[in-house]
Amino acid sequence: MIYFAILIILMGLALIEIFTENNKIVFIVGTLLSVMAGLRYYTGYDFRSYQEYYYQADQLGDIFNGSIRLEGGYLFLSTLFSELGFNYYTFILFFSLLSLFLLTLFVYRYVPYPSMVLVYYYSRYFLVRDMGQVRASLAAIILLFAIPAIFNKKPWKFVIIIFLASLFHISAWIFLIMYPLSLILKKITITKSVGLLIFAGFAGLLVNFPALYIWAVPDGYTAYFTSPSYTNGPWIMNPILWMQIFLFFGALYFIKFEKGENQQKVELLIKIYLIASLALLAAGSLGTVGGRISTFFASVEIILVPILFMEFSKNKFLNLILFFGFTTAIFLLIFIISGTYLEYVPYKTIF
Repeated sequence: MIYFAILIILMGLALIEIFTENNKIVFIVGTLLSVMAGLRYYTGYDFRSYQEYYYQADQLGDIFNGSIRLEGGYLFLSTLFSELGFNYYTFILFFSLLSLFLLTLFVYRYVPYPSMVLVYYYSRYFLVRDMGQVRASLAAIILLFAIPAIFNKKPWKFVIIIFLASLFHISAWIFLIMYPLSLILKKITITKSVGLLIFAGFAGLLVNFPALYIWAVPDGYTAYFTSPSYTNGPWIMNPILWMQIFLFFGALYFIKFEKGENQQKVELLIKIYLIASLALLAAGSLGTVGGRISTFFASVEIILVPILFMEFSKNKFLNLILFFGFTTAIFLLIFIISGTYLEYVPYKTIF
């Protein structure tokens, strides 16, 4: 299968980067991913729906008249390409190049082991986001740039970045809570974390009774809280939830091995990651709502996992084996075992 072959190639490039200590290898990885997503042809479960939106939005006025229920930033790019005479496939290539360039730039500038981060990103998010929910993908990538703004205490820059992300997915505004929470949760501990998880669990029980709050939900969104299509989530039986909780406590344990400013940065990532699990728990059986809120916070997983495994022991070779093994397991869980691959085979390009 081509998807597994790409995973092996990415792992090989990550090894070259690590042993040559040449972080610029990450741009090769990012280019490969962007081309793979950008040249797809009727591949991915949202390909057709976005194609329909592209041909509906054929004039810039569609951004403001409300005829198409999509965010302004995405509509602007879509209608711009349409008015310039480009077809949908050219737009998809551009959008993929934009998304993966921003992600590659972020990990190159801010993250140790940047190619390892993109390898894990491929297994965890790339196939379902960049080759499926493209708006959410770009919004989540833009939000990563808000993390340094939190760390450096630049609230206005933080808000501006969230605004830019919201132009592609309105749910990005939920990330606003991270700035005050990072100040309130000055020191994150196991006791605090367990308490918050229990509290979120009780909230999840109440959410299962929409009569308590449906009056406050805007009319256009009530289906997400009442329709069986959106309210049959696995909740506490969700394997992704438990994976996130185990990774969270693993990262919380290994943070004590970090020193100084690096420890503070990792602790901030852990705080953000905790919110991802709290969101899934508090959403109860509202799988779509919980997933959309959680995913923006869970994006930091792509940074935490390589750090966690590379500090597992003093033996770098063992750490790499464990990391690649875990990454492969995630790929199988997210893409194969879940049945998601059925929407992605065969992989076809526009050529």
